[in-house]
Amino acid sequence: MSTARPRPRPRPVAKPKTASSTTVDPNSTPSPVQPSSSTSTTQNPIAGNKLDDEDSIFLRNRGRTSQCWNKLRAMTKDTPSDKADEDDLDWGEQTEPESTPRHRKKKSNKQHELPRWQTVDIVTLLSSDNEEDDFEITENTPRISSNDSPPRKRKRDRSRSKSITPPPQLPIHQLNNARALVRQALAVAPPRAPSPIEIPDDPTDTSDLNPELAKIAEEVRRRAVTTKNMPEQGGGPELVIIKVRWQPHPLNTAGAKDVWNFKMKRHDTFQYLFEELADLAAVLVDHLVVSHDGKRLFASGTPHSLRIWAEGELEACDQTTWDYVRAQRHQQAPKAAQSSKNSPSPERESDPESEAESTGGDKIKLVLRSAATEENVNLTVRPTTTCGAIVKAFLKAAGLSDQYPISSSKDKQTAQAIPQLMVDGDKMADDMEIGEADLDDGDLVEVVGL
Repeated sequence: MSTARPRPRPRPVAKPKTASSTTVDPNSTPSPVQPSSSTSTTQNPIAGNKLDDEDSIFLRNRGRTSQCWNKLRAMTKDTPSDKADEDDLDWGEQTEPESTPRHRKKKSNKQHELPRWQTVDIVTLLSSDNEEDDFEITENTPRISSNDSPPRKRKRDRSRSKSITPPPQLPIHQLNNARALVRQALAVAPPRAPSPIEIPDDPTDTSDLNPELAKIAEEVRRRAVTTKNMPEQGGGPELVIIKVRWQPHPLNTAGAKDVWNFKMKRHDTFQYLFEELADLAAVLVDHLVVSHDGKRLFASGTPHSLRIWAEGELEACDQTTWDYVRAQRHQQAPKAAQSSKNSPSPERESDPESEAESTGGDKIKLVLRSAATEENVNLTVRPTTTCGAIVKAFLKAAGLSDQYPISSSKDKQTAQAIPQLMVDGDKMADDMEIGEADLDDGDLVEVVGL
């Protein structure tokens, strides 16, 4: 294996001297020139000196060891040979130095090379709609080039329209099992049994009727349709005045008890009233609670459904106040029941007049409180008991009957305040029955005016 060494330059060819320096007589005849020995001896040393000078240009690399030369030989094995380039070199011409790069012409491919899978012969399968022959196998056709003629068209193009395949339908038992698992996970009550189907009477009955009866039936049918389409009317005037009292939290001593008046139609819902009331009270509509006689109302109700004639009164508060009041009622109800069993009812110790007025009816257990007493007073009364009799019994049970004597005569007028019952912000007159307030067992009633 030859080592990679610099390519030697070609030796220059010695050219013979021309006889331009010697003068020739034109009249004399030419004679053959014989070279002398002196000229030949002088030219040979000059040529030898030039050769020695040219060989001295090349320097031997004496700093590389045998291992370095072995590595270079191994590297030259992988590189392509430059024999083709050496053959093209013209030794008669002067070459350029090795430092300048040589521009090589890129070989132009006459035919574009194709990938292997395009050059392999293909077995063409043509689809057909004929039932007799589903597939048609033609001969092995080699892949044609782009310059050749286009391929032969198929017999018939098959339509490839997009279609969505529906998923398979699940069996009924799998659907029922999945629904049962979902209901069990969400704790949903099982579906109720279907209600019986009511088949209405056929309005187009073709039975023969007496002309008078047919006329009456037609009139009844017409009235039924009119009544069904028209909203329920009646029950009082068209416009109703609704008074709403705002109830602050019992623990909020700085809360203001505002009163707002609204005018609305009898058969309109409370939706607009709820929105306006929430804006006035500065609360959200979802946190607003409106009640009537201790029962909560909703926006779908109407004044006619509450049997309000011309004027009505509602109570409003926020959700926190409503929950607190209900919790207090439930906590005080068991205490009132236990104390009523252990101690005699103060109502039995009341005067005979109130006892005579409160005859008959079921008993109601009430919890009375006031600002003058530290503890609440539990009373058991009947719905027909008057509020004045309940106030007397409360003062007697609290030991305040001497400080607030209440005279039975109506002619005497005193400047001293008269204690009264207050239910949901409304003062009750002494001659009113407690049953009109629609109270339940364990309800809290305040005694004001002490």
